[in-house]
Amino acid sequence: MLKITKIMIETFHITDMDFMGYSVNIQNASYHHLIIPRRLNGPKTIDNGAILNANTSHPYLHIIEEKDYEIFLLIQKRMIHENLNRRLDLQTIRRIHSLLLYFEKEHCGDVNSYGEPIIKEKYVKRLSR
Repeated sequence: MLKITKIMIETFHITDMDFMGYSVNIQNASYHHLIIPRRLNGPKTIDNGAILNANTSHPYLHIIEEKDYEIFLLIQKRMIHENLNRRLDLQTIRRIHSLLLYFEKEHCGDVNSYGEPIIKEKYVKRLSR
């Protein structure tokens, strides 16, 4: 685990839920670049990051980025709001949940290049329901 991830878990008092409302713990927490992406050499700082579950919300968010960039940007905006406030906010988590529900409704039959559904069962299991 990255040092910044540990610092952010402490700073944001993350015990069981990530920035998107998914279950998270110290073993599966990952750092997600919020403002300046990794591909542009974005810094790994508190101000540029969100804590996500490495097995669910993080890969799912990148699927959303690929399939529906507008929804991705709206989710990013909400996570930036949480970051600026230095706390996870249940109202913001609920808004993210609504965006995820919209994405799931719009893309429920979509498949990846291997013919597998892009929306896996583990992606729809959130604590925020």
